[in-house]
Amino acid sequence: MLSSVDKHRSWYNIAAGGPHVHVVKRGWEYLVAMSQRARLYTKAIFLGFRRGLRTQDSNTSLLKIEGVSKKEETAFYLGKRVAYIYRVQKKERQRGRKPSKYRVIWGRVTRSHGNSGVVKAKFRNNLPPKAMGASLKVMLYPSRV
Repeated sequence: MLSSVDKHRSWYNIAAGGPHVHVVKRGWEYLVAMSQRARLYTKAIFLGFRRGLRTQDSNTSLLKIEGVSKKEETAFYLGKRVAYIYRVQKKERQRGRKPSKYRVIWGRVTRSHGNSGVVKAKFRNNLPPKAMGASLKVMLYPSRV
């Protein structure tokens, strides 16, 4: 991202932007190139499972996405991938990868639920009940734009 900075600004203010700031001089003006990493996910909270008065459907999870408060805003997240990342005691090899104490359960946002911005998601393996209230990552891909 390039932003124009007028030439009267001191170099100290520009350098205060952090280690990822590059200053480029073009003509009489200075351009500041910010090489920050873009975050490819947004946070969500696992509220619980889809349920009726006396029954519970553990195949479908309810998620509250950060910054989403209306049903219309959930349309952007439909089809996006969701990751529940959790930590285990023992390092084990997972499908030809390096041994790690972290594991992931992947899922996908399927539809909205109610009018307050909650969405339904289905995971490859059902989420464990201990994950209720835990934080999940809603990836901003695949993109439908």
